[in-house]
Amino acid sequence: MRASLKKLQDKIAEINVGKDEKAKVLLPDVMIFERAVRCALDYNEFFDVKEFDKADALMAEGAKRADQLLAGKPEWVTQKGLVVRGYISRIDNTVQPYGLVIPPTYAIDNSVPTRCDIWFHGRGEKLSEVNFLWDRMHNPGEFTPEHTLMLHPYGRYCNAFKFAGEIDVLEALEDVQKRYRIDEDRISVRGFSMGGAACWQFATHYADR
Repeated sequence: MRASLKKLQDKIAEINVGKDEKAKVLLPDVMIFERAVRCALDYNEFFDVKEFDKADALMAEGAKRADQLLAGKPEWVTQKGLVVRGYISRIDNTVQPYGLVIPPTYAIDNSVPTRCDIWFHGRGEKLSEVNFLWDRMHNPGEFTPEHTLMLHPYGRYCNAFKFAGEIDVLEALEDVQKRYRIDEDRISVRGFSMGGAACWQFATHYADR
């Protein structure tokens, strides 16, 4: 796994030193896979043997995206359905992941303002970045309203979306607004359990949004 991770890191470095600025802008969408597996290895965050297979699959997806960037043909930017993406946080300059459910009716040319619902996940002691990315690539979640883009922030693990978790939501939404056309008058929050507490927090603290 370390050897596969090194290959992915080499591809990321190759893109980083290149002159293609468009590719560099999309690099966080590749870096999320490298970080997820690297952190799981470094901090012993594998909780089940099945997660080794998940990590291998994530690295393969990261390598696939890296190859597409090197070829100048990133396919996931126009993908609908389940999509995982990333951004560089202003807090600590780390890459942070988030999941999306892009509705089939979304205008991929970004010509139509679209409603956005933010889903705050519940508490999970084993919600590593590996498990988060895997779930967001395979599970649309409980709610997928029609004509609605669903944003699933990671929230820096399970801190009830407070502190760095709170900023993660705001930064993830900001990144989505750069990449997709979101109707600012139709942004909603949803959540259950720990995510329900986060829903209350954001609805009260950011009612103007």
